[in-house]
Amino acid sequence: MTVDFIQELKDFLVKANLSTYCINTYLALLDSSDLTAKEIAKSSGVPIGRVYEILEELDTKGMVTIHDSWPKSFSALPLNRALYNLVNYQTKESKRKATFLFDQAKILEAKLYSSDIPIKTEPSKIFYSTILGTKDIIPLYIQYFNESQEEILINEFINDTTLKVLSLAETFFQSLNNALKRGVQVKVLWSLEYDRVPLTEDQRKKEITLFNKIKNQIEEFGLPTQNENFDMKFIHSRVPTYYDIIDKKRVLIKLQNPSRPWQIFASLNIVDPLLARELRKQYYAVWQFDST
Repeated sequence: MTVDFIQELKDFLVKANLSTYCINTYLALLDSSDLTAKEIAKSSGVPIGRVYEILEELDTKGMVTIHDSWPKSFSALPLNRALYNLVNYQTKESKRKATFLFDQAKILEAKLYSSDIPIKTEPSKIFYSTILGTKDIIPLYIQYFNESQEEILINEFINDTTLKVLSLAETFFQSLNNALKRGVQVKVLWSLEYDRVPLTEDQRKKEITLFNKIKNQIEEFGLPTQNENFDMKFIHSRVPTYYDIIDKKRVLIKLQNPSRPWQIFASLNIVDPLLARELRKQYYAVWQFDST
C-alpha cells in the first residue's frame, strides 16, 4: 500500500470513530497474515495489556477474524469487507444512540412539564403528548407539515361524511401542498371504515367512484395529484390503527371519536425513530401489496 493510500485510510477510520490503537492494530494485521497478540503489540505499538481489548472491539465491528488456535491468532478481514462492516456497525450504533437520546429527552420533558422549574418551554410538549379535539389537533398537524423536510405518510379513513368534511380541510391540504413545493415526499393512504370480504363488483366500483371524488376535491385545494412527490391510494378495508409518520421519526396515532366518526377525538404525538421505522415498514407493505 502506498503512503498516500494509508493516510487516506487512516483519515477514514478516524472519521468512523476508531481510536488510534484500533487503527494501528488493524493496519498491523492488514500488512500480515495471522498474528498473535504479542506479535500485534510489537508491530502496532499498542501496549500488550490493551491488545486483547482492542481486538475484541475490532471483532465486534466486523474488521478482524479470531482463529481458535494456541496461542490464539488474529487476521484482518479483506479491507473492502471490513469497511462495509464498519459502516454498518456505526449506522446501527447511531440509530441506537438516537433512540436512547430521544427516550431520555421524553423523560426530561415530562419532568419539566410536571414541575415548577422556571425554564422556558413551548406551550405543548414536543417529544410525547396527547392532543384532544380537532381544534388543537389540526394546527399541530399544520405545524409539523410546515416543519417537515423529507417525508409525510398519512392514513385517512373514508365514510359517508368524508366528502362533506373534506370541504372544511382546505388549510390542512394546503400545508401539504407547501411541503410538496419544498420537495417533501407525501403519500396518503385512504381506507374504508369496515371490512367487506369478498367485495362484489358493484361495491368495488362504488368505492372507486367515491375515492375519485375525494381526489377531485383535493385537487381543488391545489394539490397536484400528478406530482411525482405526491401519491394517493386506498384499500377496501379498515386500518386497525390510524397513524401518520413525519420525517421517519414522529408518529401521530389517531383515535376516532366514537360518537362523531368523522372526527379525530385524540392524537398521541410521539417522537420515536424506532417506532416510526417499524410502522413505516407496515405502511409501505400495505401501500405496495394491498392498495389500489
